[in-house]
Amino acid sequence: MSAPADDGKLAIDPFHHVIDGPGIEIFESLNLGIHLPAIAGYQITKFHVFLALAATIVAVSMIWIGRKMASGENPRGKMWNLLESLLYFVREKIAKPGLNDEADKYVPFLTTIFLFIFLTNLLGMIPFLGSATASIAVTFALALCSFVVIHVSGIQEMGFKKYILSFIPHLHLEGGPAIKAMGFCITVGMAMLEYATAFIRLAVLAIRLFANMLAGHTALFMILFFIQYVSRPISDPMGGYLHESPGWLYYVIAPVSILLSVALSCLELFVAGLQAFVFTLLTSIFIGLAKHPAH
Repeated sequence: MSAPADDGKLAIDPFHHVIDGPGIEIFESLNLGIHLPAIAGYQITKFHVFLALAATIVAVSMIWIGRKMASGENPRGKMWNLLESLLYFVREKIAKPGLNDEADKYVPFLTTIFLFIFLTNLLGMIPFLGSATASIAVTFALALCSFVVIHVSGIQEMGFKKYILSFIPHLHLEGGPAIKAMGFCITVGMAMLEYATAFIRLAVLAIRLFANMLAGHTALFMILFFIQYVSRPISDPMGGYLHESPGWLYYVIAPVSILLSVALSCLELFVAGLQAFVFTLLTSIFIGLAKHPAH
């Protein structure tokens, strides 16, 4: 998390839990020196591992529950009931509010993206791992998947030309040339705004998830950092460090920081599910809007 720097100050990186790259250890908080290999010249990073793990869990669980449901048997066991409950939740609380009678067609996609984001968020709560959804690159890739499904659904529903033209509002203004000119300007302005909105929704999905997860992990770090700050090594004017025992402030700050971090971690567990729900619900609503434009 932090270590004495060469100039006698603490080298603090509050984003160690949410950064990734070729030079980052998979358990960088423990300083174990474990680096991932490169495959065919491509460097594998820790976020690749976490995302692959979440994807594998989702794929295996969905294939398993799909075969169980296809068998026609009554649900038995905790896992079977849990997965069917999640499917029912996505169908009734996410897909139907945005898609109504067309919900069942999109339940597989919405369930997959909901579980994938939820599991990735949960992996970020495990000590010494990392939160892939606190990376804008990861959330942008997830948002891009939703972006493609949203607009492909609209094109399938109306055809390419009609879908593109659906972004242009139709104003019926009666009057002279001045009124018609004003109506034309309004139409052009609103059309430009509608086309921009299609890409703004992509940014909304990516930034909302990224910002919420990053803020939670950063706040958790700062609360725990107070413990290290009050017990930090004191620089010696003659060189080196004076590792004195912590003062009374340490014994006041440490318990409070620990209690606050536990409370915030419980809140983060709730946020992990909430953000997966919001991302998937917005995707469902945007699909519905693309298939049935308001104008």
